[in-house]
Amino acid sequence: MSSTFAQVKETKSNTALSVTGFPEILHYNKNDFNADPQFWAMCEDQDGVLYFGNNDGIIIFDGETWQKVYLPNGASVRSLIYTSGKEVFVGGFNEFGKVKVNSQGVYFFESLVQLLPPENQNFENVWNIHEVDEKLIFRSFRQLMLYDNKKVTLLPADHTFNFSGAVSQNLFIKDHTFLKSFDVRKLQYQEILNIQDINNEEIVSILEGFDPIYPFLIITKQGSIFGLDIDSKKVRFIKRIIPDNASNLITSAIKSSNGKYYFGTLNTNLLEASFNGEELVVSQAFRYNQSQTVLNIYQSKKGNLWSLLNNGLDFIELSSPVSTIFDQASVYDAVIMDKKMIIATNQGVYFSEQNENQNSYQSQGFQSIKGLEGQAWSINIIGQKVLISHDKGLFSLGKNGYFSQVNGVYGVWKTIPIRGSKDRYLACTYEGIYLVVHDQIKDDFIIKQKIDGFAESSRDILQSKSDPSVFWVCHGYKGVYKLRLSENFDKVIGIEHFKDQNGLPSHFSVNVFEFNDKEIFTSNHGIYIYDELQNSFKPFDKLNNFLDTSLNVRSIQKYEDKIWFVQDDEAGFIRLDKNGDPFPGLNKNTFLNLKGDFNRSMELILPINQHRVLMGTRTGLYAYQIDQESNDKPYVEIHFRKISYQIPEGEELATLPTGDERINIPNDASNIKIHLAAPSFAGSKNTQYSYLLEGMNTTWTNWESKPAIEFNFLKSGQYTLHVKARNQFGLESQTRKIQFYIMPKWFQTTWFFGFLLAFISITLIIIYQLVLRKILREKEKTRKEEEEKAKVLELKIQQMKLEHEKKQIEKDKEMLEEDVVFKSKELANYTMLLVNKKDLLQELKDGLDTIKTSTTNEKIKSRLGKLQHRIQTNLSNEEHLKVFDANFERVHQQFFDELKASFPFLNGKDLRLCAFVKMNLTNKEIATILNISVRGVETARYRLRKRLSLGHDVNMAEFLDSLSQHEDGFEPDESQEL
Repeated sequence: MSSTFAQVKETKSNTALSVTGFPEILHYNKNDFNADPQFWAMCEDQDGVLYFGNNDGIIIFDGETWQKVYLPNGASVRSLIYTSGKEVFVGGFNEFGKVKVNSQGVYFFESLVQLLPPENQNFENVWNIHEVDEKLIFRSFRQLMLYDNKKVTLLPADHTFNFSGAVSQNLFIKDHTFLKSFDVRKLQYQEILNIQDINNEEIVSILEGFDPIYPFLIITKQGSIFGLDIDSKKVRFIKRIIPDNASNLITSAIKSSNGKYYFGTLNTNLLEASFNGEELVVSQAFRYNQSQTVLNIYQSKKGNLWSLLNNGLDFIELSSPVSTIFDQASVYDAVIMDKKMIIATNQGVYFSEQNENQNSYQSQGFQSIKGLEGQAWSINIIGQKVLISHDKGLFSLGKNGYFSQVNGVYGVWKTIPIRGSKDRYLACTYEGIYLVVHDQIKDDFIIKQKIDGFAESSRDILQSKSDPSVFWVCHGYKGVYKLRLSENFDKVIGIEHFKDQNGLPSHFSVNVFEFNDKEIFTSNHGIYIYDELQNSFKPFDKLNNFLDTSLNVRSIQKYEDKIWFVQDDEAGFIRLDKNGDPFPGLNKNTFLNLKGDFNRSMELILPINQHRVLMGTRTGLYAYQIDQESNDKPYVEIHFRKISYQIPEGEELATLPTGDERINIPNDASNIKIHLAAPSFAGSKNTQYSYLLEGMNTTWTNWESKPAIEFNFLKSGQYTLHVKARNQFGLESQTRKIQFYIMPKWFQTTWFFGFLLAFISITLIIIYQLVLRKILREKEKTRKEEEEKAKVLELKIQQMKLEHEKKQIEKDKEMLEEDVVFKSKELANYTMLLVNKKDLLQELKDGLDTIKTSTTNEKIKSRLGKLQHRIQTNLSNEEHLKVFDANFERVHQQFFDELKASFPFLNGKDLRLCAFVKMNLTNKEIATILNISVRGVETARYRLRKRLSLGHDVNMAEFLDSLSQHEDGFEPDESQEL
């Protein structure tokens, strides 16, 4: 799109131009409040909670839920008032009293009838309640009941009290034919006028007037308005707002905070009147009311109207910053020219005249231009004519309301002037661009030709500020085209096509706008500007620093001190300082109700002045009042209506806190619900809530329309809940918090933990003592075991030593045995040597005997005799036997010790013979060693056997061996050669 979203033709009155429409009206019917639909009275408390009186009783609305409170006798409620003492008083049939709310958020009625004597309790309906000088006056037809300090003073009527009204601490009472003022302190009446002075018409209301001479207005049921001066008691007729003899009647009237008067009627809903300086101008107030019969009117503290109907309730949001200008079609463009507003819609072209009396545009005046039905895209003001770009083609609309079609072109998106070329325009169509020329003489438009060289859809087109021959065309799906036209603008002489190269992030959803005499390009990833020298696109940080580059900016324009934009279906603006630099922050909340309703890439934003802007959407055209923002946030309080939870026995209600006190919730509670309301937003169709629960959330939850927060399975402990609300225009309430405590189960309580601590402590002490004893026992046991182990270890060491010693002994024994064996062998060898020596010596002796016998030489014989003697001496020498005895006894010490011990009577020869027997020497060998005969050996053996007491069947060698078993059965090696 171009940077011109829509146009306002400059006039002297532009800065004061007022464009207003109908305020939004919300309808409430029986399905909403679930009660009788006929309403009589209303009031509002300091929190914004609304109280309605109807045929069922009292209906209470906190902005989210409706509650019903019945009177004790089931009567209807005809009057309500909220007093300076912050109490709601109620009047009904034979009943009056207060509405209260208990600690659990449940409303109830408290009757005051008992303050009256029984004979005065049949007073019928209480029609009005007034507060004057902090005193309450309840009016019935029969009497006035003055309530003060819990006491009631009765003032009976002379005839009938059929009207009462209070204006600026003045109380007016109509008693039969006179209108009187009543002094509540002196309890005195003063007549003001006779009803005949107002043509015997029935008074409906007395209001503050607009004329200082007649400061009060009397409104009659018949539709007359009179001025009243109570000091001079003069009355002046001002205006008749209902024709004479009409079936219509005035049922109620108020003066609003904006100075306007509103009148409820019997069959024409609401009338509106305002004083223009000369007269009181009356008109139909609103449209789309759900019932034509208005029983009463009430203005809330915020200036909104409630219309109490014969069949329901209407909420008229006068304080809303938005009003509806047009709602019959989808709006794509709008212009204001010569006190006319012309709009292009998907159903054709509509126009409306300016309201002369109010210097504003009202939605009821729009008319369709016949012949221009169908899709109209845009409107351009050119001189005294209006060019309408239409699906059917291009149309020229004159001041007289007649139009003509510019032949030769169809499917026109828009028409733009060519800067620097007077009376030449470009008609941008579905399939290319056409050159349009304005004929000054005929005051008509002519399609000169289609511009050659470009045949793409050109809805989004902008002429370059730096080069008039260059035009930028953005296609939603194909990217950006840079067109250079010829000098006569009849053909394209140069074209560049940019997609996702040259710096653009993508060729989808790119739009071009003019901003501060520059071309800027919006995309799905931020805003870009074109660098001519580098032929590339670069991020435009001046705006990217304020607008989220992850969102698509589809429209942007600058108007005076604001930058208007549409970003991802949300409209908003950025304020500029005196130097044209943006202030931080985006202002979008006011327009949240239009989110998602804009015509994509054809968004309409039409600033009228600094404080008013028009926006076109798929649902119509809306006017917004943009006030200067204040740092003071309006005080909007959120209410905790009710706190409920489920226990096994059913639902329970918690006591609502009046301050910072904590709410205690049983430990077996589930489905904890905290019901919310923002009464100050009562009537808002989309109040949303957000919360943060300390200990569970670190950020606020998303905004939701559900007016209740539900928790399940919360652990025992203390919680702090922070809650806030916002209305459809983004106005947020103050944050409010509530503390609640989930009581612990019996095993989680303090006393249980104390008992458990004590039990654990005692148990630990006992366990400590037992463990200590066990440790001592174990220590003692361990000590004993260690001692045993030490003993065992010592025994093992000793055993090891013994084993070592044993091994050493065995080793020594083996060595000894080896030595014994060796020595025994030596002894045996020695013995054998002795035997052999003896044998040799005997053989030598025998040989010498033979030689001596055979020789005759005496000399030889003498010498041989000497040799024989020497040999015989040697054979008879027992020295070798002594050596044998000594060695044998040393080798076989134990054998000899046992033999001597057993047979102490044995002599040396016997012991020697035993040694020879033990050595298994034969008798011959023994005889040789002993130098005796074998017979002598046998005799010696025989004697020895007897000495040993051995029988004939006992082997002497085996017997002697048995004595040597301690020597491990040592036997001499018989095979050993001696």
